[in-house]
Amino acid sequence: MTRHPASESDIGAATFLNAPYIGLEEVEPGMVVVGGAPHDSTHTSRFGTRMGPRGIREGSLGLAARLANASGEGLIDLASGVRLTPPPTSRLVDVGDFNVYPTDVMKTTEGIAGGVAEVVRRGGFSVCLGGDHYIGYPSCLGYTRAVSEARKDIRIGYIHIDGHLDFRDDTALWGKYNHGTNARRISEIDLVSPSNMVWIGVQGWSEEEPILAIERHGGLIFTAADVHRMGPEEVARQAGERASAGCDYIYMSVDIDFIDTGFFPATGSVVNDAITTQIMATILRGLARYPIGAMDLVEVSPRIDPTGRSVMLSTELLLAHLAPRIFEVGP
Repeated sequence: MTRHPASESDIGAATFLNAPYIGLEEVEPGMVVVGGAPHDSTHTSRFGTRMGPRGIREGSLGLAARLANASGEGLIDLASGVRLTPPPTSRLVDVGDFNVYPTDVMKTTEGIAGGVAEVVRRGGFSVCLGGDHYIGYPSCLGYTRAVSEARKDIRIGYIHIDGHLDFRDDTALWGKYNHGTNARRISEIDLVSPSNMVWIGVQGWSEEEPILAIERHGGLIFTAADVHRMGPEEVARQAGERASAGCDYIYMSVDIDFIDTGFFPATGSVVNDAITTQIMATILRGLARYPIGAMDLVEVSPRIDPTGRSVMLSTELLLAHLAPRIFEVGP
């Protein structure tokens, strides 16, 4: 397979962790494939998440440089003693951004879904970077389309890590397709089992109808208060068990406004329930033992955080879950 160097002259922006930039047609089984969805046309406050994919990629370059300088020795996690060593051939690749159309939500839906489906169809593990949380729906849609081609009776569980339910059926401004309805649309995908849908970290206020609808479908909600009371390890365990029960795979959607805005300012939705980035990382690390088939990470708005720390922390969060897939992990 032809590898392309990751440089600004090649693609106009950095790649995640300076991974090789490849075309969709070059994806091979076992690759972890990063694709961007620079879309925020269905967001309702503090726009700018369309810059998230580029910001996250640029924020990852510091750690990429450290890994490169470490050579064959890799890097050691001082808390756990775990060593991350890049394999001889990169398992991580970046396919750039999927097609989005700011004035056409349904065309954007198909653009993202088509890109993710092609990644999954070729055996890649899709990591879709948002963008507002609406992109979780087309990303999950593309994933389910691809896996259904192999087997029609596959069942998919769903984990929604977010400060909000995103389960409204529609909104007066945006209708049925926006960042507050994405989980509802996912529940309507044929392969997704609504009783295997799990929410982690919701907080604040919600209309009653979405809560009743989730209860009616048999979904499970862990509030931010539950995370504090039970601990992130136990929440991850119960969420993973519930989402995977009777299912072949899980789709995981990660909205960084799960995290208290004081710790992670680059989000359009302000929350204040003392959930730290470390708590988020612990949950993502715990969920790595379950059959996650694809994922997204959304709602990073670099312009809101001029310090740049949020885009760098995004790399830490992604690696909390992805490290075993892209590195040799050992003592």
